[in-house]
Amino acid sequence: MAIQRAIEMSGVPTVLITVSAEESAQMRPPRAIEPEGFQVGNSLGRPGQVELQRQVLQASVEYLNKLVMPGQVTTISFPGY
Repeated sequence: MAIQRAIEMSGVPTVLITVSAEESAQMRPPRAIEPEGFQVGNSLGRPGQVELQRQVLQASVEYLNKLVMPGQVTTISFPGY
């Protein structure tokens, strides 16, 4: 019960990975990253780009520690897309 109450009070940290920064910013997500140049349907990279997909996920996990204003979308460059 105490764990449930703590979650309700503090929330669950989230990071949105988006390819549409302008539309996403309007929804004011707590944290958001935009992989630079990625296309709709490829928010983690193209199919089969396992290492690139891992890099995007790693960057999003690291971004959980950032204190940003809701609605701010940070663009991150990933070579190899």
